[in-house]
Amino acid sequence: MKRNTKKIFLFLFLLFFSNAFVIAQKQYPINYFSSPLHIPLKLAGTFGEPRSNHLHSGLDLRTQEKEGFIVYAPANGYVSRIKVSPWGFGNALYITHPNGYVTVYGHLRGFNPAITAYLRKFQYEKENFEQDLLLPKNKIRIKKGDTIAIAGNSGGSEGPHLHFEIRDERTEKPINPLLFGLKLEDTLQPVIQSVKIFTEDGLHQSEFEVITKHKKTYLKTHDTIAVPAKFYLGIEAFDQVQQFSSKKGIYQLELYIDTSLFYKHILESFAFDESRYVNCLINYATYIKTGIKYYQTRILPGNKLSIYKYVSKKGWIQLSDNLSHQLRYNVLDVNGNCCELVFYVKRDTTLNYSKNLGLTAADSSMLITYNKTDSFITDEVKLNFPADALYDNIIMKYHSSKGTGKFLSNIHEIHDIYTPLHRNISLSIRPDSIADSLNSKLLIVRVKEDHSITAEGGKWEKGFIKTNINNFGKFAVVIDTTAPAIKPLNFRDKSNITKIKKLEIKITDNLAGLSKYNAFLNEKWILMEYDGKNNLFTIDVDMKTLEESNYLIIKAEDNRQNVSEIKFELLK
Repeated sequence: MKRNTKKIFLFLFLLFFSNAFVIAQKQYPINYFSSPLHIPLKLAGTFGEPRSNHLHSGLDLRTQEKEGFIVYAPANGYVSRIKVSPWGFGNALYITHPNGYVTVYGHLRGFNPAITAYLRKFQYEKENFEQDLLLPKNKIRIKKGDTIAIAGNSGGSEGPHLHFEIRDERTEKPINPLLFGLKLEDTLQPVIQSVKIFTEDGLHQSEFEVITKHKKTYLKTHDTIAVPAKFYLGIEAFDQVQQFSSKKGIYQLELYIDTSLFYKHILESFAFDESRYVNCLINYATYIKTGIKYYQTRILPGNKLSIYKYVSKKGWIQLSDNLSHQLRYNVLDVNGNCCELVFYVKRDTTLNYSKNLGLTAADSSMLITYNKTDSFITDEVKLNFPADALYDNIIMKYHSSKGTGKFLSNIHEIHDIYTPLHRNISLSIRPDSIADSLNSKLLIVRVKEDHSITAEGGKWEKGFIKTNINNFGKFAVVIDTTAPAIKPLNFRDKSNITKIKKLEIKITDNLAGLSKYNAFLNEKWILMEYDGKNNLFTIDVDMKTLEESNYLIIKAEDNRQNVSEIKFELLK
């Protein structure tokens, strides 16, 4: 009897533990952090939202489409990091709090005076606008409610807003800030727009439109869907926080087959080195072809994303009978608003879309294995794949065509743009014969479908130009001997600048991209702030330090050592 009791207890314990593992969610301190903006919170972007090659790591808080709102400290702490870049988060601030979390603020227009003074000291010491400063603990202490910054539009932002994150100090993982009790009105359920059935051979797909009326969601077709014996699903869904707001990323997705849970993911937290696995979370090929992001049930072999709470059979649905089966999707937001979609499928034995596993000798020579180092080499091109560069094995496709005009090599088509890469692979291309003195001016470019090109960089190495790429496509070698162009916008040589608060300069480069930029006022280095997306540089002019006649020199160099320099006389 005791033995049976122990067995029952062990069974119940294991059952409870396994269920707890599936549904467990860490409890976060509610109401510890106040809002960093003292305006009604409205979202321009949600946590975990699928973006280009990454998951969004915070909330994008709307600032009424303008800059200048004060950003307030949501809790006590100290400034632990200041990062300034023309790209990414632009002006970014990190505050470490005593409860073990770090808050992050991106796309700022500027910082409070104490933070600005600390930053300027290092910018002038290092004579560099771009900085990534790790501050000693309690160097700049912050109290809840203090003004810490001004919201803006710096870096890679596509419009004024505040990017706000909460990270675990120990693991550095970002966590969904809405789990911390930020007050956000949200009574709207997520929206499901369509469902897609993907077959094993990857060639046959069926899309079904979804209709919502009176908060009821259903397929436009009411018929039971005929499916092959093996398939996986994709769902086009988004969250709508406020009425008529743009499409936001969802928080939780569940799929049930009949009454059994088949798939579940929750966007509660993830590590930054997982972010690019977004290309497994969605169906990448469909996204590249159509722009639509289908959350797919299939788990690719190289997918190591940690948001999955339960997935059966690697996300493949396999039917072994001819009965009708109910499929039920639940799409939820953080507040528990749920959109439910129920439809029925039935196996059709005439739909035989099984994958052909047979490889020819030619195929085998082009097989690239996702979890091993591999290479592909010809007389003109070399490719090296590190382990885990791919999410699944591929039979690599390669084609070479004659490069004419501006191209100094053949155009090499490496596989296809519908297959994602997780890690950089090295690409080396042999250029046409050229004078040795010009080797440093050569670079690899990506050739787009409209025949435009973008720089991929590269260095001369044993007769090849070598660089790293993070997407497949078409590539060739070109030469860049053109120096950056420097153009003043609100002044010119011998201008009187008494009434100008900021000098504005546009610096553009035709191809390789800027590598260095500096300004000197009366032979002393002066800070130029750089807005990368607009190629705009600004200089604050302190009239107290200027003489009657001043000389401004601006220098710019691109990534192929092409240098421009221009000199202005400025009058007071």
